Amino acid sequence: MTSYRITQRTGLAGGFFHLLAETDTPPGKVRPGSFVMIRCADGTDPYLRRPMSVADFAPDGARIGLLIQNVGRGTGLLAQKSVGDTLDVIGPFGTGLFVTPEPGTKLWLVAGGTGIAPFLGYVENNDLSKSSAGTTLFLGARREELLFFRDRFAAATDLDVALATEDGSAGEKGFVTAAMERRLANGERPDLIYTCGPTPMMKGVAAFAKRIGARCMVSLENRMACGFGACLGCVQKVAGKEDYTTVCKRGPVFDAQEIEL
Repeated sequence: MTSYRITQRTGLAGGFFHLLAETDTPPGKVRPGSFVMIRCADGTDPYLRRPMSVADFAPDGARIGLLIQNVGRGTGLLAQKSVGDTLDVIGPFGTGLFVTPEPGTKLWLVAGGTGIAPFLGYVENNDLSKSSAGTTLFLGARREELLFFRDRFAAATDLDVALATEDGSAGEKGFVTAAMERRLANGERPDLIYTCGPTPMMKGVAAFAKRIGARCMVSLENRMACGFGACLGCVQKVAGKEDYTTVCKRGPVFDAQEIEL
């Protein structure tokens, strides 16, 4: 358990907000795809911690950023936190994580909604030039103001950013997969795809990857109660088997062919 002090709180559109927090006792190595379990209140209501993907971070965990949407009791209490308040955090967790691909790999990152969180840390903590064939981020949302952190992504070196909004207010009009199809039609083709976001979006991305013969890694955002694999609340069905795996211990990042989305 680590106590973090909130150093910055930024309100965003759609009930989203970003918390930046620091600690004097770093908990250990944080990597893109890591998540933490956060206590929402000092008392026992709500009793369970909430799982949160780590967005921006210091590699030793001395600083973590969290992208949160106020949607319920727990996140509503976190939304009331302000600069100077503390966060009771367990983690980081996650054994299946996003890793730096081999040199020469053409990598596409595909994100929607809160699924953008792990890619902020990925871009800001990796030398993208190591993927010598280039890295493209496809960032999708319902409307322009929900395209979070796009200025920070635009400032990253060796990163090509493609936007898509369902209402056409920014970038390609339609789902983010439409922007991917257009790039494919123009002769671009990835070797590897990393994706995180709503399940229907990830299913579409996985189907796209399978069709063109690219490997696809998906980061799941299942509900979790413990983070240790004990409660079995986050299980995901294994592809082709009558079996399930725990997202918190085995994931949260999986090869899309290993599971049923």
